[in-house]
Amino acid sequence: MKNRLVSIIIPNFNGEKYLSTCLSSVSKSSYRNFEVILVDDGSTDKSLKIIHKFLKKDKRFKLLKNEKNLGAAASRNKAVKVAKGEILVFLDNDTEVDKAWLKELVNPLLKDKKNGAAQSLILDFERRSLIQMAGGLLMPQTGWLLPFYQWEKYPKVKNKLKEREIVAISASLAVKKDVFEKIGGFDEKEAVYTEDLDFSWRVWVVGYRIVLSPKSIVYHFTKPVEKRAHMGGTYEKIYFHLAKNSFRSIIKNYELKNLVKYLPMSLLINLGRGFLVLLKRKSLSALRGSIRAILWNTEFLKDTFRERVETQKKRVFSDAEIMRRCFFQKSPIEAYNKHFKSTRLIA
Repeated sequence: MKNRLVSIIIPNFNGEKYLSTCLSSVSKSSYRNFEVILVDDGSTDKSLKIIHKFLKKDKRFKLLKNEKNLGAAASRNKAVKVAKGEILVFLDNDTEVDKAWLKELVNPLLKDKKNGAAQSLILDFERRSLIQMAGGLLMPQTGWLLPFYQWEKYPKVKNKLKEREIVAISASLAVKKDVFEKIGGFDEKEAVYTEDLDFSWRVWVVGYRIVLSPKSIVYHFTKPVEKRAHMGGTYEKIYFHLAKNSFRSIIKNYELKNLVKYLPMSLLINLGRGFLVLLKRKSLSALRGSIRAILWNTEFLKDTFRERVETQKKRVFSDAEIMRRCFFQKSPIEAYNKHFKSTRLIA
């Protein structure tokens, strides 16, 4: 293992509140053969000042700067072009990593060639006994994630957490570089919020497993929309991207029969959520966001179908195989009652 260079890629936009904690913890990782590529995405706060302190202290840290805000997907893709490691690790800037996180995270990729990617166990930064994300299943009607063990107490379920097949998020995600290149990286038009779910879905399409590495521990801030104002976060923006990415991923990633089956369902569910939010919260944010998403997908439909052709050319696992292994098998009503009925939007 000591000879495998790992490239840790950290996108950053106005992350001054979190950066020092994140970078300090990464520098103390017990697995030492790594480089860190920071991509500053047009920050206007003190992020660059913090980053330059680490550049001076540790030659493994490198900086790329975007002249304007491009989003997390484009920033990660940009970093991969200069990454030297055969394993890529995508890490959010609002995290703190356990000393052994990197060793445990890359281990599944080294021991089994069928594993194309692996996710850390994500615990809550402020309430450290709570699980924030242990991977999950995709909801077939929308491509949204239905997480395992979310907000359960880690000590109570620790012994149940095994290496298992999942759909992963990018808060702490390792992927083999050749797998990343095979699927074409992150979809830059999906940009944010669920672009990592689309990425995971395509890893499965090309015939690789994604697994949870439960001994790789990463602490991640929970940020309600109100705390994301400095990053341009609004309810309407989040609903827009959730709906936009749902439609685009379904068009790209499903076989034709399932595209025809599930795209109308996604349209109905997203619009239905818009009316539900209007009735329950007296807010037009979800309805406006969903309508904007439909208009966006209409505008970029040709591009989406071009991406679909490329994705389907690379298909190894059938929809039936993927759905058996990492999709939610019950109805949308059951998914709503279990995962969404009382949730608040966080990112």
